Amino acid sequence: MRETTATPLPWLLLALTGVGAGLLNGLLGAAGGILLVAVLPHLTPPATLYPPAVPLGRYHERRDVLATALAVMLPVSAVSGVFYWMNGVRPSPTLLLLLILPAALGGLLGAKLLGRLPDRVLKKIFAALVVVAGARMVV
Repeated sequence: MRETTATPLPWLLLALTGVGAGLLNGLLGAAGGILLVAVLPHLTPPATLYPPAVPLGRYHERRDVLATALAVMLPVSAVSGVFYWMNGVRPSPTLLLLLILPAALGGLLGAKLLGRLPDRVLKKIFAALVVVAGARMVV
C-alpha cells in the first residue's frame, strides 16, 4: 500500500465533501459515492473521527474508503428517495421487485470479496466502472 502524505483538514472540508456527495446523489440518483471514493483517500480526518486504537493511516486503504462511502450514501440515498417520492417521481414496483433481492445478494458477495481483493485490484475495478459508465452516458 502506498502511503498518502495528506495533512489534517478542517471539519468544514469534510462537511463540504458530504454536501457535494449528497447533492450529486439527489440530483443524479448516483455519483455521490463516486465523489467520496475519489476524495476520501486524499483527506486525513481529524483524529477524533477514529477510536484511539485505529491509526489514521489505515483509513487510506481502499476497502475502508469504500466502506465509508457506502455507509454515508445509504442514508443519503434513502433521504433522496423520500424526496423523489414526495415530488411525484415513483420507481416501477415491478423493477423494484426484480432488482432488490438480486442487488442485495450481489452486495453480500461484493462485501465478501472486498476483504479478499488487494487495493490495486479494487482501484482498477472502480476506475473501469467509472470509465465505462461515463462513456455510455456520453454515447
